[in-house]
Amino acid sequence: MKKAGFEFREHTADVQVRSWGPSLEEAFSQAAYSLMATITPNLKIITPKIEKKIIIESMDKKALLVDFLSEFLYIFDVHELVFSKIHITKIEKYNDNYKLKATLKGEKFDFAKHEIGIEVKAITYSFLNIEEKHDSTLIDIVFDI
Repeated sequence: MKKAGFEFREHTADVQVRSWGPSLEEAFSQAAYSLMATITPNLKIITPKIEKKIIIESMDKKALLVDFLSEFLYIFDVHELVFSKIHITKIEKYNDNYKLKATLKGEKFDFAKHEIGIEVKAITYSFLNIEEKHDSTLIDIVFDI
């Protein structure tokens, strides 16, 4: 398997993405990068000058991923922030739930600087799959547009 990354897949009406990484944390990060690249295609021009720490807790790994990515949509809609650095410190089992801690770095979306991509309305459970192996994780997910 490749180190870490994501690719857009064919989908009739929405945006389908496959992301992967050597760990669950890295695959989740790549899924977040794919969401950012859907919103604004050129992540390289996003200056990492604003830091935001987030903690997400959910009942299972699929819900954790949906809630994690939904937080990006909320932050973009409310604070107009886009991110070029996404570091998940840890995903761990916490009581009966899963807990994720992440540090995000980016800046306020600027129409003069950032390219407008596709507006994502929601993160969906349709076609959502998380496949974990001992040395890699593969995620398939669909963004509702």
